[in-house]
This record gives sequence, C-alpha cells and structure tokens, in this order.
Amino acid sequence: MKNGKSSHFLQKDYSRKDKLMTLNRIISLMLRRHICSRRTSENDDIFANLLRLDNSSKGYIANIAEQLRESFPEDDEFVLRFPTSEFKLQVLDRARYILAEIEYDVTGRTGELIISSNEDVHIEHIIPQKITTKKAKDEFGDWETYLGDKARIHHKTKVHYIGNLTLLAGSLNITASNNPFSRKKKSYKESNISITNKLAAQNDFKFFHVEKRGGDLAEIAKRIWKI
Repeated sequence: MKNGKSSHFLQKDYSRKDKLMTLNRIISLMLRRHICSRRTSENDDIFANLLRLDNSSKGYIANIAEQLRESFPEDDEFVLRFPTSEFKLQVLDRARYILAEIEYDVTGRTGELIISSNEDVHIEHIIPQKITTKKAKDEFGDWETYLGDKARIHHKTKVHYIGNLTLLAGSLNITASNNPFSRKKKSYKESNISITNKLAAQNDFKFFHVEKRGGDLAEIAKRIWKI
C-alpha cells in the first residue's frame, strides 16, 4: 500500500489477531454489500474514509470497525437477500468461497477439513443448469416434468440461487437417471462434505427446497460475515 496510513496498519504495531480481525471485517462488508446489491461506486468513499482515521490512536482498530458499520448492510436485509442472490458463472468462485466457509463453520472450524481446489471439488447445481433440451433430459433425467408447473420460468433464476448450489467431489458428480434427485442423492450420501451429505436425507428437491435451503444457509452466513 502506498498510503502511509494504510501501510502503518500492516506494521508490527498491531497484533496479528487485530490485523486478521480487521481484514475479516472488510471481507464481511464487501460480501454483504455484494449480496445486498449495493453500488460498487461507493467503495472508493468507504475506503477513503478509513484512510482518514487517526492510526496513532489507541482506539484505531475499534474506529475502523465503527467506520465500516456505517456502510454495513443490516442482518435483516442480508438474510432476506441472501437466498435470492444469483451466482452465475462470473461470480461462481464467490459461491464456492461462501459454501466452503459455511462448511467450515458447521463442522466447527477444527482445521481438520480443507476443501480442495475447484479441480477436485466442484460447484454442484442440485437442479441442473439445463433441463429442457433433449440432451439434458437424456443425461440428467426429465427434470422439467419433475419440477412441475412453470418449471422453465422458475428455473431461469432459481437455478443460480445459493440454495441450489453445493460442493461435491468430481468423482461423485455423476448424472441422474429418470428419477433425477433420487439418483443424485446417492452421490451426496458418499460425500464427506456435511452440507452436501445432508441432502441425501431429503426425499425430493424442488424449487421450494431451493428457497428453504437458501434461508437456512442465510442464517449461518449471518453469523460468519459480521462486524
């Protein structure tokens, strides 16, 4: 960092714990603002205001947190928007990060589990990305019929919701047969990733379940990405 104030923060005057805590708060701010569709043009002002803080004061770390809170989307808004935020191809890595952090959280952050690279562990769309073409139906089963009335309309957006995404080893990422979810969940049951393994206990997975799972994940996300 070129600015004297910002570089001062990275020096030994502050503990590693303080530095990591502050960086995590910034990550939380940026993730929440993304989920809540806040204008990216405001980011320059947010960080410019941080640089104006007196980094020689005893309360510098607390002042950073307070400054960040001024631009921080509240829990109610975040939980409301999280389940319906779309993670299309250009931000799929962000979905992967979110799902991995949720997995670490629900398994207790013991450090025993590390999600492998995206070459080994894939982002799995529980309801497939394509459901209407003949090829998709041959490969994945007749999801359009399975999902019911207005499947094509709902699929356009809900297929990209976080509730429809999970993590799955490439070796387990097999296709479904005529009864698509019942075939897929056999692979989910073999997964060591808890948020994926949990899906195997469900009898069905339709658009209602996408929204319900998204809401459940939102409650976990609320406690992970906070200030």
